Amino acid sequence: MNAFWVRGGKLVFPCRVRTGDVLIADGSILALGEQAYATGIQNLLVPDLYVAPGFIDLQVNGGAGHNFEDATPREIRKIVDFYVSHGTTGLLPTTVTAPIAEIRETISRVKEANRPAVLGMHIEGPFISNERKGAQNPEHILDPSVEKFNELVEGHEGFIKIVTLAPERPGANQLITRVREIGAVPSLGHSDATYEQALAAIERGIGLFTHMFNAMREFHHRAPGAVGAALDSDVYVELICDGIHVHPAAVRLVARAKGVDRICLVTDAFSATGLPDGEYSLGGLPVFVRGGVARLPDGTLAGSTLTMDRAVKNFMEFTGCSLPEAVRCASLNPARLLGIDDRKGSLEVGKDADLVIFDEDLTVHYTILGGEVVYERRKAM
Repeated sequence: MNAFWVRGGKLVFPCRVRTGDVLIADGSILALGEQAYATGIQNLLVPDLYVAPGFIDLQVNGGAGHNFEDATPREIRKIVDFYVSHGTTGLLPTTVTAPIAEIRETISRVKEANRPAVLGMHIEGPFISNERKGAQNPEHILDPSVEKFNELVEGHEGFIKIVTLAPERPGANQLITRVREIGAVPSLGHSDATYEQALAAIERGIGLFTHMFNAMREFHHRAPGAVGAALDSDVYVELICDGIHVHPAAVRLVARAKGVDRICLVTDAFSATGLPDGEYSLGGLPVFVRGGVARLPDGTLAGSTLTMDRAVKNFMEFTGCSLPEAVRCASLNPARLLGIDDRKGSLEVGKDADLVIFDEDLTVHYTILGGEVVYERRKAM
């Protein structure tokens, strides 16, 4: 049995923090709390550090100099390992709008990279709205089509976890049904849906709103839009908490309106994350990063340079919520959305030993993935 203790840390549970120990064996959490220490078992001593479930990022386009859309398997491993060093133990590589053949090639390369932190794929487009395309390439936007979708996912059905689409477009009803049939979550995003259309889409099966507020119809007191529908329902919403994509006050209002159990923190990060300001690209479009903010030449926001550890810290600062609440938005909530909370998302006996260990400033000191220490602050392992 490959076993070791994580000792003396502050354990972050969904509703509280308690000092204790974690026994890890064969990739799982075997015991929690104050335990009698067995002889012959190694100890990882983490006094004054927090021990939390690893973060799960539902939307990430790239990082460390590469985008998933055109990265080689080796470069994909580099991207994933970069986010693991920031406490992410589960992520969905995200494709932007592109020709179907190119999206399929990306999926195949991600599979070939074979990183344990990869939980599947998020397909963001091409079935989106021209009016709310954001930083998506308009040349490759398609009308929602079950036939085209089947072509895109053939052979990869179980690997697709989220599909972002515009539910107001013709053919979207059938596509929502088909996405559900393959076990994925249909998500409203890059959509010009009205309040009424968005509510109807939720009734049909939309389970998530992709990067809430961004690339969707805004709230107005006489026309609440898609934002109003999200606030007026129990659908999950993604939030990019970099202080740029969504004003801190708006983040705070969402937390008050929906409660923290329906919020999933995401990065929507791309190749520039972890690198200096400069010129990059996303989906074949030029992106300029200044002061860590990524924009197209016309000023449109184009992804972020955020990491999940910073997202958790920002969410706490923006909302005044507790550490367990913020961690829940980055772990248990996305795990529940994906239907994997029976094995991931919280510190519970029997669940996967995917942990992040950080200090008061949310600086990551260790990442444990599948019961193995895969990142240590003093050195990457």
